Amino acid sequence: MIITLAGHVDHGKTAIVKALTGVDTDRLAEEQARGLTIDLGFAYTDFDGHRIGFVDVPGHHSFIHNMIAGVARMQHALLTVAADDGIMPQTEEHLQILQLLGLDGGTVVLNKVDNADENQLQRVETQLRDVLKQTFLRDAPIIKASAKTGLGISTLQKTLTDAASRMKRVPCSRAFRLPIDRVFSRQGLGTIVTGTVHDGEVNVGDDLYLSAIQKNVRVRRLIANGLPSQIARTGDRCGLQIAGVNTNEISRGDWLREPDTVNTSEAMTLQFELAVGFPREIKKWCHVHVYHGTAHRLGKLFLLDETLDHGTKGLVDISVDTPLHTAIGDRVIIRDQGLDTTIGGGTVIATTGANTRRRFPARIKHLTDTSESVNRTEPKQALIAACLMNCVDGEIFRKQWNLSQTQFNAVVDRNSIQQVNNRLLAKSKLDTTRKQVTSVLDEYHSVSPNQFGLSLRQLVKKTSLEEESVRFTLIHGRNIGLFQVQGGQFASARRAKVELSYNKDLYNRILPLIDTQQPLPIGDIARELRVPLRILESELKRMIKARLFVRVTDKRIFSENRLRELVDIAQALDESGPFTVKQFRDRCGMGRMICIDVLEHFDKVRFTQRELDTRRVVGTYAP
Repeated sequence: MIITLAGHVDHGKTAIVKALTGVDTDRLAEEQARGLTIDLGFAYTDFDGHRIGFVDVPGHHSFIHNMIAGVARMQHALLTVAADDGIMPQTEEHLQILQLLGLDGGTVVLNKVDNADENQLQRVETQLRDVLKQTFLRDAPIIKASAKTGLGISTLQKTLTDAASRMKRVPCSRAFRLPIDRVFSRQGLGTIVTGTVHDGEVNVGDDLYLSAIQKNVRVRRLIANGLPSQIARTGDRCGLQIAGVNTNEISRGDWLREPDTVNTSEAMTLQFELAVGFPREIKKWCHVHVYHGTAHRLGKLFLLDETLDHGTKGLVDISVDTPLHTAIGDRVIIRDQGLDTTIGGGTVIATTGANTRRRFPARIKHLTDTSESVNRTEPKQALIAACLMNCVDGEIFRKQWNLSQTQFNAVVDRNSIQQVNNRLLAKSKLDTTRKQVTSVLDEYHSVSPNQFGLSLRQLVKKTSLEEESVRFTLIHGRNIGLFQVQGGQFASARRAKVELSYNKDLYNRILPLIDTQQPLPIGDIARELRVPLRILESELKRMIKARLFVRVTDKRIFSENRLRELVDIAQALDESGPFTVKQFRDRCGMGRMICIDVLEHFDKVRFTQRELDTRRVVGTYAP
């Protein structure tokens, strides 16, 4: 069990740890000279067979950022209050931060009882009970002790031992992540980083990814809760000797994680709780300090609700000056830049970029529904809930929830969710959408028997359904023979076949000009065939409608067969991860600008998605 200390400056947190473990956690010379904890300190001991770790945090207001960096949600809180002082400002703020970070268990120690008479002790204990009754420590034992004389230390030790025996290990249901709180080097060992394992587990020999500098490293040696080990799991204090990086490349706030999991983001949405006693009304925009894991950023907060009362929850958007490594379900602390006071905290429910239509009703409804599923903290239930609302990009969901590919595959309930490539939709939602789309198409075919069908946009408008759900339904329906697609239009497979006429001689003359590694643009085709551009464009419309050609830009067409070959190339490249324009060009042999035209067409029809200089396949190709 890992215990995090909390409490006002000079209330004896460091002394309590020393009385319990014999270790002075004030390791810095300045701390020892001033008698003041400035940064995090650590100590380990064994109580009746239970390994106990202590994270000592600074109590001074000036070092609140270091205090937040030392707290993890799976820790046991040890709130320390001096009997001669009673409740002080940082007592309340530390308690508030622990509550907002989601800690659910703890012990209270009333220290320095040798400095207070019985009346003072009763007053402070009554005061404590009143403050604690609305917090996660409302039922916590209050142990009277003195680190100086040793009074009550054995009782405190037994209380913590009992808590350790009751604590259950958090299951490792997500990919490994560790927020780094210290980095140093040791002769003969090299670079060492420490932190509390946030998710998952890590083993000696694992390859990890350092998010800040986007670099792969390998675990050479591992210390878990102060002892050499082969493995560390969620909640463990962990020291990792890593190869492949120097200490000057790492700093507090960086994350070590399993490769190809969580992305970084400059924006997030929180289910936010306003701290009781915050002295100001939150404005539309306010400048804030953002604390996540061991990281600290400057940012802005945007309130999505009209108002937010103290102690109540609402939705807020957060943008930060430097990207954060957030996953859905993470806890975040927000403090006011001007007042240097805690505004509140929240749970991450979305990690995508800032939305220009922040208060758009559909977005608010989606976020509200998402927050309810996030509260269940289980990705399986959250995925089902999301798939009942709309089509879900599986790759985005996987990374937002910090899941490995194997973990994600286990999360997908094949009995209730239909999957097409990386897209997922609840089968019940698919059935409902299919019935509405089929009804609209059947009505259209009866009214316009000589027309092929309707476009995606037309179907979305006529059904009043979500575009992604309709797109998924059409692609899935095409794959199983329920729908036909031609020139970007969709039709029911039951419709009577319409013969589309076109100039077959002209088609046969165009084909060799575009089915090459250097296909000609439309203007050059007109000149090569000595056909007026106006006439060529008119004939091309017929051929495109007949699904012989696909227009990828205003100036360029491809044959359906050639485009399918390029689709296969993109899918083959994607099997090894995101791919670049150069990789695509080298595989297909076309010029760079032609490749860019094709890939941008793939982006437009949502077959691929661009991420900086790379692309990944995110859907099924349907022109």
